[in-house]
Amino acid sequence: MRGKLSLALVLPIVQVAITAVLEVWADRVDWILLANTSRAPGRFLYLDLSVIEARMIWRGINAPAYPLCLVGSLSRQILGFGVGEILYLAPVAVLWYLVGRSFGRGGSLDGPTSQRIKVLKTVSYFLMMAWGIFLLFVSLWTIRAELSFARSYFLRIHGFVVAALFLAWSLILLILACRRLVGGTHRKNAIAV
Repeated sequence: MRGKLSLALVLPIVQVAITAVLEVWADRVDWILLANTSRAPGRFLYLDLSVIEARMIWRGINAPAYPLCLVGSLSRQILGFGVGEILYLAPVAVLWYLVGRSFGRGGSLDGPTSQRIKVLKTVSYFLMMAWGIFLLFVSLWTIRAELSFARSYFLRIHGFVVAALFLAWSLILLILACRRLVGGTHRKNAIAV
């Protein structure tokens, strides 16, 4: 029990901490990417550029929570973080809590449950499939955009890494949801026999 609890708590803490550091740091230095700025880049230019790229890749690692990082345009601040950053960090914590909990359980399914809980689980698996399909489309759109950019300018490896991470998450969500849905119908058939 202790191993399950620790993995379910350690993963979200580590992921939220890394995500918060990358988001805040990259937000402070992303003006470097603007061509029409009169500021001179600091002495940590290459480190700052690496952090900006690392933020993009880390958004791929947190792909199921990614669309919520796009609400970062809200200007309100809470504890030094924008409301948009908090709206992104909260789902990151939930995502990695669920990942840690599923690894802690060893992928085993729970025992018998009530009919209402079974219906809610089925609905959640369909929502998981829909989110997996959405991430699949985002991945394909990103690959198309990166190929278009590469034809005009140069190849950006981090864009393809992000697309691959989105593709991996979409496949994980789709396969997991399909397995659980099919597993539920097989169990019902086995009980009926």
